[in-house]
Amino acid sequence: MVTELAEVRATPTLYIYTFTRENSLKKMAIVNTGLTLKDLPTPPEGRTGWPWTEQTEPLPDKMPDSSEWPRISIVTPSYNQGQFIEETIRSVLLQGYSNLEYIIIDGGSTDNSVEIINKYEQYLSYWISEPDGGQSNALNKGFHRATGNLVGWQNSDDYYLPKAFLYAAQALAIFDEADVFYGNANYIDASGNIIFTAQISQFDFKNMIPWQCILNQSTFFTRQIFQNGNFIDETKEHIMDYEFFWRLALANYKFKFIPEIVANFRQHSQAKGATQTEIAEQEFFQMYKFLYTEASLESDVKEKLLFCMRDCCLNDFAKLRLSIFRQRVKEVAAIKGFNYLCPILIIKYFISLIGAKNIFLLKSVRNKILYFDQNGKLF
Repeated sequence: MVTELAEVRATPTLYIYTFTRENSLKKMAIVNTGLTLKDLPTPPEGRTGWPWTEQTEPLPDKMPDSSEWPRISIVTPSYNQGQFIEETIRSVLLQGYSNLEYIIIDGGSTDNSVEIINKYEQYLSYWISEPDGGQSNALNKGFHRATGNLVGWQNSDDYYLPKAFLYAAQALAIFDEADVFYGNANYIDASGNIIFTAQISQFDFKNMIPWQCILNQSTFFTRQIFQNGNFIDETKEHIMDYEFFWRLALANYKFKFIPEIVANFRQHSQAKGATQTEIAEQEFFQMYKFLYTEASLESDVKEKLLFCMRDCCLNDFAKLRLSIFRQRVKEVAAIKGFNYLCPILIIKYFISLIGAKNIFLLKSVRNKILYFDQNGKLF
């Protein structure tokens, strides 16, 4: 592969032209001066506030110690999130950061995502829109291309809040023993209204059960992690972030909580978390089961993992996924023995053998009994 460096243009972007094996010309951009609102396209009508009509003031050319700002690479996997992706893009570009590499991997969107990405193309280091193997595959494509000292992962329906990059860069300079820097996050709805603030905490194995105490939306990884061959497990459709954090922690990478780094995590009807709950539940159960075999984990952590596995089983029974329920009960029993199972789980196991139709009838009878009033009449 042959590369040549072009001159710095009038816009605050350094362009690198790379000839691919197919001899096609791709434009690679490293943003080397903090961008402002005047550099970006006009926001859609009616959009105000961050990151539409507000910006982060550009950072000084150098860090306080006169050193260069570390390069920050951001990878955004994208697929049919046209109603949200422009907010994501602008939240990256308007950080006022002067050594930025932005990579967007789109999975062949059929909505207006590509049109929006094209609007900001001159500030992107690399982007592509083609069918891929899903979110995990898209992330790995981006991580393999990233050259930053810090690498962030921001989904196409989520976005950073102001100064996130400044605080990440400062943390890298101060805490040189850390490998992962993570901050706070807000859960927001489709319109951007805050639903609640995530309970982010100092990293602890127990705090990673049943869900992570870290969110990828406000996390930055050192480049060394990827240089060491750590990438997203592409067999995971939903908990790829959870598995990745655990894998890094078990490999003794160091996590540092930086509360000032903040991002917004959007929950909406088309999000994967809302449409793939059964897949997520299956992946979580298998993850708990795998972690239980880890010799380095303390007994109280393993006890919590067992509790979560039992809880998964009860959830399957409640949803009448009876064959899955029985299989998971057997898997839990194989770990500690059938006698270790809680009594309610054993009872439900034998009830499950009568089939979903009969269980439904039993529930109907139970409900009628429960709703007798004081005079013995049904409501």
